[in-house]
Amino acid sequence: MHYWRVPPDAWRPALERLKDLGLGMVETYVPWGVHELASPESSPAPHYDFGQIDPRKDLGRFIDLAAELELEVFLRPGPHINAEMTWFGLPERVVRDPDIQARSPRGNPVILYFPPKMFPVPSYASERYHEAVAEWYAAVAEVVRPRLHPQGPVTWLQVDNEAGFYFRNGPYCQDYHDDAIARFHTFLDERHGGLEGVRGAHRLPYREGWSEVSPPDAFDARGGLGELARQLDWCAFQEHLLAWSIGRMRGALERVGLTAPTVHNVSLGDGGLPVSVATMAHEVDVVGLDYYHSAREHETIKRRTLYLAGTAPVPYSPELGIGAPPWFTPLTHADSLYCAMAASAYGLRSFNLYMAVDRDRWFGAPIDVRGRAREEATDWRRFVEALEEVRFEALRCEAQVALQWPREYQRLSRATHQLGALSPSNLEAMGGLPTDGCRPDALGFTEPIQIAWLDELLEMAGALDAAQIPYVYVDSEAPFERYEGIRVVFAPSFEYASEARWNTLRRLADAGVHVVYGPQLPTMDDACVARTFAKPGGAAPTSLESAMLHARVHQWIDRFELSRPYPTLPPVETCVHVDVEGRERVLFVINAGPATVAEIQLPRPVTLVDALTEERFEGVDDLRVDVPALTVRMLVFR
Repeated sequence: MHYWRVPPDAWRPALERLKDLGLGMVETYVPWGVHELASPESSPAPHYDFGQIDPRKDLGRFIDLAAELELEVFLRPGPHINAEMTWFGLPERVVRDPDIQARSPRGNPVILYFPPKMFPVPSYASERYHEAVAEWYAAVAEVVRPRLHPQGPVTWLQVDNEAGFYFRNGPYCQDYHDDAIARFHTFLDERHGGLEGVRGAHRLPYREGWSEVSPPDAFDARGGLGELARQLDWCAFQEHLLAWSIGRMRGALERVGLTAPTVHNVSLGDGGLPVSVATMAHEVDVVGLDYYHSAREHETIKRRTLYLAGTAPVPYSPELGIGAPPWFTPLTHADSLYCAMAASAYGLRSFNLYMAVDRDRWFGAPIDVRGRAREEATDWRRFVEALEEVRFEALRCEAQVALQWPREYQRLSRATHQLGALSPSNLEAMGGLPTDGCRPDALGFTEPIQIAWLDELLEMAGALDAAQIPYVYVDSEAPFERYEGIRVVFAPSFEYASEARWNTLRRLADAGVHVVYGPQLPTMDDACVARTFAKPGGAAPTSLESAMLHARVHQWIDRFELSRPYPTLPPVETCVHVDVEGRERVLFVINAGPATVAEIQLPRPVTLVDALTEERFEGVDDLRVDVPALTVRMLVFR
């Protein structure tokens, strides 16, 4: 709920209806550009209105009202908020400041072509930008600090929003700001152990020292492995820059006394973004993914959620879309509910309904701008109540197979992307894959790694789906503990690999996990320098041809006693969730195809109740459940 977009006399009824949905927390952005006033020439320091002039901007009163209604508060003070606002919620003076603007390879401002008005985006490296952000946070702190938990209801803070270079995240779109180049040099110094190490990795003399070390402005790795290493360094640096910037912003919040737990959200298209969820988790307490998907995007919902469930200790969605802005593909109530329930089925544990309360430049919220519940609110209330009843946040969906998401190959995919500003993440957000748009040549390897790595993962995922074996994706940079309970790991591997990732595979094999890798044993590290890689567990690399893949998965079922809970016939899937004592609490039945009757095999007699319709099901050996087209049913064990 965006307080400044709702009439103040509607705040109370809107918050009451939000609470009626079963929600215990209200989330709002705090928009910098809305609160900042034009400063008189005699006083260049920024001035702010937090309700002294316009009652719609009275953030303190809004927080106090939430406390009165026993709602916790999750604040997102930016600086970037998007929220379909002009300048994405930033003051115009900030985006017009040349010292702040991100730079293209030619030194021009990087322009975001996005409604309602295009604008030059800030540089995440700009010192001037971070100074301005610190001033803004200090102003917010004057209002929020006395209202932090336990004295007040503010329990969570978000740092920035969708840090992906403002959707201008093609590999060579940005950032060539002077401060970014300086940060690039620092990154290379730490990554390669000084300038001499950089010379060795890039196979370049750099006779003039650091001044000669420049980032690539296009994919030009046609002359050897050193050029490829330079491209990979640049893509790794872009991930580093975003995480470093978020960490610096969090530090700025802490310095003004805003010390609540912190969150960051990753936008759609995360598979093609220069963002590492695992690395970002070093800077904030919780990293989540945004969801805006129709029911027909089932495979994307599944893949993104299984990645989040495998990689993040708290699978959270800071923006689980209910409705959308008018320039998105229209999302119906059925789409939004399907997305929420499917994501929960695959392991999402908590979410922020975005938007729960209507506002300008949005459609589809269950509560209107005057605080009146719409008909769609009934389904959301029933779903949220069911999650609360079973304490869904504490349940787990057990998986014994992990597919490792190799960060070094994803960087190669970004480096070889050919469509410029139509970046890998933009293509994925439109329904493609993060490898779409990559150049198809082998670059001197035996095959185009930039495409083949994801093909290998999806082939394996398809075989597991066909055998109805639960699995997750684990980012190669995730902590080792994310593999707890895993019995089989599959890791794509080609001529080069990250030594850190390979060490993780060796540790897993030493701990008794069955590690399958291939098609090759690497012979170079991710700087394309020759290295000797030991075989994890002594096993040889495996060539996973489609004809052999399904047989291999069935061998795993027998050899490692992999569980297949509540199997049924495709296209219907089931996901069972258990509590900490191993008791089954929820069975999701997911149908991404046409209407059908699911015939579910039962390991024991069960009684289940549909959380939304209250329909009751009982079975001894099997269970027949009607599942309309593009439907998810949440069945609670009784």
